[in-house]
Amino acid sequence: MKIGIKFKLISFTALVLLLVISFLSILVLSGIKNYQNKEAESTLFKQKDMFEQYFSESSDAENNGINNKMQQSVRGSIFNKPWLRTIPASVYDTKGELLSGFKSNGKFNENKDKEEMIKVAIDGKVSYIKVNDVIYFYSPIKYRNDIVAILELEYSVKENGLFYNKIKNLFYGTGLMALILGILIGIIYFFNFTRDIYKMKNSIKSIQNGEFNKVEQVHRNDELGELSEGLLFMSNTIEKNIAELKVERDYLSMAVNKLEEMDKQQKEFIGNVTHEFKTPITTIKAYADLIGMYNNDLSLINEGSVNISKECDRLTSMVDSVLNLSALEKYDFEVIKSEVNIKEAFHDICERMMVKVRKNNLTMNYDIEDIVVTVDEENIRHIVINLIDNAIKYNKPGGNIEIRCYKNYDRIVLSVSDTGIGIKEEALGKIFQPFYRVESHRSRESGGVGLGLALVKSLVEKLNGTIEVESNINEGTTFSMEFPI
Repeated sequence: MKIGIKFKLISFTALVLLLVISFLSILVLSGIKNYQNKEAESTLFKQKDMFEQYFSESSDAENNGINNKMQQSVRGSIFNKPWLRTIPASVYDTKGELLSGFKSNGKFNENKDKEEMIKVAIDGKVSYIKVNDVIYFYSPIKYRNDIVAILELEYSVKENGLFYNKIKNLFYGTGLMALILGILIGIIYFFNFTRDIYKMKNSIKSIQNGEFNKVEQVHRNDELGELSEGLLFMSNTIEKNIAELKVERDYLSMAVNKLEEMDKQQKEFIGNVTHEFKTPITTIKAYADLIGMYNNDLSLINEGSVNISKECDRLTSMVDSVLNLSALEKYDFEVIKSEVNIKEAFHDICERMMVKVRKNNLTMNYDIEDIVVTVDEENIRHIVINLIDNAIKYNKPGGNIEIRCYKNYDRIVLSVSDTGIGIKEEALGKIFQPFYRVESHRSRESGGVGLGLALVKSLVEKLNGTIEVESNINEGTTFSMEFPI
């Protein structure tokens, strides 16, 4: 059975109090008893000396016939003296016969060892014995170093016994009260003491259960207070470490997921590259074989040459896109910033793209704020050129392209809109994946391989920016970007 610390402390306190009270009681009562015994012994020896002195004085006055005269004096006059009649005593001769005696209470001698103790006194020794409440004292009376009589004294210690019993009862009563009071005070004190211990115990359980907000601090100016502060510090440290471990775990989980996604994308990328490269190579191979078979057919040779040239251009474009995307992923940390006048840079880009815009029977408008910022100009040019190129490829004849760029607090806002065919809602989340094309047939016709938007997103993220897309079928598409200055 488990015994609580509160019960142990109270029991220990009660035991200590009991031992202390018992020890003090025994010590004091023993002292009183010894004092009473010594006082009684001293009184008896004084009385014996008084009798012995009287015998000596009486014998000196008679001056002859010492024994006979003394014995006659004892029989006739010794207890007629007022000061001797206050002492219960008996006098015996050296043969043990009673010469004279006096008892104030007339009580019968209850000493059963009387004769033996008289014989001891005849041999010159003092002895005494306590019977009930009376001390019987036997001593030889000497005159000129000779034993001339035996003195028997009776000394009542009844009053001493009553006083001793009163003191003993007082000690028992006050000791019991002190014990009860000490236990009550101990209960009150240890209740507060153990309450703090139980608080720390509950705090430890809370730490074990991961409930760190339930850890209570005990405010005390002693070791328990220091222990409580240590528990609180340990709780906060464990909670902090657990939170950091959770963050690390989440980071690791994200990293693992990203690696898995990258592995999947890599496999898809390789598969798409293989497929995309295979198509123009097959076309080139076919036309090369036909020209070899029909080398006299000029029309076939011309048609083959034109198609082979187109497919070579397509392969070149694909290789450039793949190399750009690979280089971007490999050298992601390389950002070369410089002061750029956005209006001048965008005006130059738009003028260069204007030939292609007009060739496809489109119009392009741009509204660029005149601002100078520190940015990677080459990356910005790639982003804008790719978005304008997409807007041209997927626009409608007679369509329009709108470009806007302005400063919004500490960010640059850039948007490229077109009035083209639009993008289906289910495809909006995939358009930034390498080789993904919303309409494969139209992309092939326009020479697109599905790498432009993947490159754009990588460049935007490289510049710590964000990109969003909004699109409606047959109404157009808008790409919106923000970059920190």
